[in-house]
Amino acid sequence: MIQIMPISAFSDNYIWLIANQDTRQCVLVDPADGEAAWQQTQAQGLTISAILLTHYHLDHMGGVAFLQQQHDTNIPVYGPLWQDTPIGKKAPTKQPVKENFIAVKEATVITIEAINLTLTVHCVAGHTLEHINYQCLIDGQHHVFCGDSLFSAGCGRVFEGTMQQMLNSMKHYRALPDDTWLYPAHEYTQNNLAFAYKVEPDNQDIQLTIRQVAKLRQQGLPSLPVQLSNEKKVNPFLRWDQAEVQQAVQIQRATPDSDALSVFSGLRIWKDAS
Repeated sequence: MIQIMPISAFSDNYIWLIANQDTRQCVLVDPADGEAAWQQTQAQGLTISAILLTHYHLDHMGGVAFLQQQHDTNIPVYGPLWQDTPIGKKAPTKQPVKENFIAVKEATVITIEAINLTLTVHCVAGHTLEHINYQCLIDGQHHVFCGDSLFSAGCGRVFEGTMQQMLNSMKHYRALPDDTWLYPAHEYTQNNLAFAYKVEPDNQDIQLTIRQVAKLRQQGLPSLPVQLSNEKKVNPFLRWDQAEVQQAVQIQRATPDSDALSVFSGLRIWKDAS
């Protein structure tokens, strides 16, 4: 049986642990904090079979070297093909992986035999140029590990890529099956929902989700994962073609433009400034 669990790291990171409870093997997605990930795997009696990286910001791959040092055998590390941050772009520091690294690209299929798991890679550039996600099917259910490309009720900042690239990535997510479970790497949900409410104050789904998430966080529980069907109702970055969202951006940005790129860009700029 495969289970997916969050490991809390730093102030708001989640490292996603995918474990096969029968084989006692696991995979880690974006291990930002190696010690936190190691402690959790040891507490559960799990052996790390592989590490999956969505991109190379330090708050996603900073724990890789520590985890490698704890193992007698090499842990394969999968990640996207490296791309330098464009000159002139202000972006968080990235760091490549040099040992036991396996580069992947669009449509690469990864099979982790130790946990009976197959994942498919998809490119979702924007936050960084090389950002990818990992998609898998477990017992007929779709799961996607998003990194910093998509958050609950939000999306990543456009540090290295273009607004068009990030919009294309959002189109990719919106086209997935409605029952897809999404696994972002940060607990940003309440802040994102507050922005979503500014955009659509009359959206009852946003109002309901704000209350639901508040209860979870008051109990110390994560707001993640989330299902795409609800994200389509509450996430403004997946709702660029809704009249209410278009009108809100037009008023905020003082522009009559309602095409997809203008609305999406307006949302992202508005969110960055909020």
